[in-house]
Amino acid sequence: MKKIILTYCIVITALVAVAQKQANVWYFGNKVGLDFAQTPPKVLSNGALASLEGCAVISDNNGKMLCYTNGLRLMNRKHMLMLNGDSLMGALSSTSNAVAVPLPFNDSIYYLFTIGAQNESAKGFRYSIINMHRDGGYGEVIQKNILIEDQAFEKLAAVKHCNKTDVWITIHKGSTDEYHTYLITSTGISATPVISSTGYVPVNPIGTLKFAADGSKLVAVYSFETNTVELMQFNNTTGALTAPVTFQTEPMPITDELYVEAYGAEFSPNGRLLYISSNKSEAEPSNLYQFDVSSNNVASINASKQLIAQNSPKYAGGLQIGPDQKIYMSTYKGQSLSVIEDPDVYGPGCNFMFEKIYMAQYVSTPLQFGLPSFIQSYFNPASNPYDFKRAGNCADLDVSFSINRLTGIDSVKWDFGDGQKSTSVAPTNRYATPGYYDVNLIVYKVDCSGRNDVITRKIWVAPAVDFLGKDTGSCAVPSIRIGAAPITDANYLWNNGAETDSITANAFGKYWLTIDQNGCTISDTINIIEKPKPFVYLGRDTTVCMLKPILLNAATPLAVSYLWSTGQTGSSIQVNEAGGYSVKVSDNSCSVSDTIKLSWGDCGVYIPNAFVPSGSNNLFGVVGGFASYGFYMQIFDRWGNIVFVAGNPTQKWDGTYKGKALPVGAYTWMLNYIDKQGQKQFLQGSVMLIR
Repeated sequence: MKKIILTYCIVITALVAVAQKQANVWYFGNKVGLDFAQTPPKVLSNGALASLEGCAVISDNNGKMLCYTNGLRLMNRKHMLMLNGDSLMGALSSTSNAVAVPLPFNDSIYYLFTIGAQNESAKGFRYSIINMHRDGGYGEVIQKNILIEDQAFEKLAAVKHCNKTDVWITIHKGSTDEYHTYLITSTGISATPVISSTGYVPVNPIGTLKFAADGSKLVAVYSFETNTVELMQFNNTTGALTAPVTFQTEPMPITDELYVEAYGAEFSPNGRLLYISSNKSEAEPSNLYQFDVSSNNVASINASKQLIAQNSPKYAGGLQIGPDQKIYMSTYKGQSLSVIEDPDVYGPGCNFMFEKIYMAQYVSTPLQFGLPSFIQSYFNPASNPYDFKRAGNCADLDVSFSINRLTGIDSVKWDFGDGQKSTSVAPTNRYATPGYYDVNLIVYKVDCSGRNDVITRKIWVAPAVDFLGKDTGSCAVPSIRIGAAPITDANYLWNNGAETDSITANAFGKYWLTIDQNGCTISDTINIIEKPKPFVYLGRDTTVCMLKPILLNAATPLAVSYLWSTGQTGSSIQVNEAGGYSVKVSDNSCSVSDTIKLSWGDCGVYIPNAFVPSGSNNLFGVVGGFASYGFYMQIFDRWGNIVFVAGNPTQKWDGTYKGKALPVGAYTWMLNYIDKQGQKQFLQGSVMLIR
């Protein structure tokens, strides 16, 4: 009945004795969580999954969350279903339904272990494999629900091997006294487990299975009618469990056999004290007990029992140590997490704070039974695998290196990738030029592994230039791609939260990008400026006459080119025809346009007195146009016959009648129309047809 969250990070960024950053992010309960990157931890309310008990979270080697699961579904960092991430065979009501383990010496493969619940059909211990390089870095489940042991449920725990690299996974085989422990190495999971028989066969498997952070002990809590705590010594070199002892939080008989009784468990950071949460009945308060288990003697353990807290009517759930070395306790359907502030202190001095962290900002009942489960070694600074980082600005030619921890080291040897070497534990190397360098560190260890640790990282010495380029601009709403060239093993963070090497700037303003590459950082800012654009206005729509042309002027100081709809390219044009006219005015990067509509005005009527059908003036009629209504023009030959009729000023006579050319001579015309003021007008005259 627990929620499991796991983060994994290879690079450790401090030499002080603090918990590893792989466990900095938790998700649990009803879509809530904590972020331990700040103090006090920040409450998270953006989860997409809910679970009654177990869950797990996977993060990359920089602590960035990659995906998380409630044992049934696996969501990527966009809080969307990962490819092939459905139908996992954990169970929402399994005490510890999932735990994630990064494959040693691999930057993309993660094993996700799941285990079913006692009273649900999805039983068994299984694993799935995730490749985080798939789907553009959002991950894909490439193998799923591979069965390891079918008679196993509720109990699942993980701790590192004594070599600080490989990982042990322990389960309890149902209806037996056997614990099966598997080793995960760079080649995968071992085919045959280490089997430890303790002599104790529990009736009910529900309850916590938890390693001490130093890997020296394992506790199994059996709930309901079993109501028993089994404590064992663990050899993290061989995987064997020995010296089992059992004890109870409450004496028998149990008040209510249908109630959970002992459930949650957690060791203090130093491993000497054990905390157990217990619920006796619906009517009685829940209890939090503390035991000194350093003796591994039943009588001494029972004598050391301390009642740390009684909480009513709260139903005590899971316990989990945090990166801050405090222990957190969930209460079923509660709104706030409780905290043991000083868990290494025996007795009331452990400083239990009831309902300290309010979680119900957006959900009325955010807490369920479970809290995250982890590879417990993440809370033991001495378990960190050896690694190194560089510090400072990525453009520094003098690069300082440091090792994440100094305990257990006999000696070291550095190769900085430029021909220079060192045996210092904290060297500084001066690089002659920017570029990429493969830095190699050999740590000669004093531990159980009998081997040296070899760590190689590609570091980047950046050119001392503005990598985002010069400020730029646009006169229109921008859509400008900005960014840096792809950099090996780098993390990117823009001021808008984007984590890619480039973005599209779609608003004016400043943009900054910070690049982190294996411990160094470099930042740059670029300003997207709104450029002044040319202004053009051709005026309001107006009228024009053939004999009275008007000037359309688009001249503006910022313009370098003009293009009119007539094809002309000057800053102005003269027109004497009705119609629509537009101009496009441009400077070096921006363009603006304007349009004007010209209609015929109250123009004088001009009709020529002669025309030559075969010449340049080959048509006869009203020259130009004018505003009129009811236009009607007739042309007569000398005998009074109508040879041409026009219904508007644009219709012209070509000197023919019914397709035949008419002879030269004088022809009479008559024109009727209504002018712009509504007055009826009549004109008549004659025209000489010349050939």
